[in-house]
Amino acid sequence: MPTSARKSTLSKSLQHLLRMLNRLRLHNRNFSLITNTCIGGIVYHDLGLRFLSPTINCGIRDHAEFFTFCIHLRHYLSLPLDFITTQWSYPVATLHGDYGDVTVYFSHYKTREQAADRWEERKGRVNWDNIVVLMDGDNCTPDQVAAFAALPQSHKVIFTMSQRASCACEFPLNHPDYKPTELLEYGPLHGALRWYELLDVVQFLNSGRIRRNPLAK
Repeated sequence: MPTSARKSTLSKSLQHLLRMLNRLRLHNRNFSLITNTCIGGIVYHDLGLRFLSPTINCGIRDHAEFFTFCIHLRHYLSLPLDFITTQWSYPVATLHGDYGDVTVYFSHYKTREQAADRWEERKGRVNWDNIVVLMDGDNCTPDQVAAFAALPQSHKVIFTMSQRASCACEFPLNHPDYKPTELLEYGPLHGALRWYELLDVVQFLNSGRIRRNPLAK
């Protein structure tokens, strides 16, 4: 067997083993994960959980709009999607809220009907007693990190490119091999971990504690 094939087989075996161990470690299993990118669906999938959030396979690209969405979450999730015409090949909709418009990009859906059906279905599953906010903040400024830290949800984490965390909910992606936009790709531990797993995700979900994954050197 070629070396590359052996490496791929080893990576897949390690991925499967670690995924099973994470599922055994996880105690908090009914959380609703609010995210600004499609990372939420990956986290749920890797942990073998049902999608309890509408922010799956879609994104809120404007950071200020995402903060507004999180601050007034009940309000925005009570609103209908208003699909708009854009340059993108996938559906895009606006939530016209009392605190400003929030645009949602359904980049993994082909039709407006499919996007709306999934959004409404998963919106009805939200566990309001167990909201977790996770933000991909590769390009966030210090002020935006501070705005994230001020969100009302206590259980939250933001991934940044900082070399040192500046607030209690910031997790710096300061691995020498990490490149922006690779958060969902496999990399650490011979390709067995995704880059977001530089964070001990299960520990974070269970307790809110933010610490580095001891396996991710």
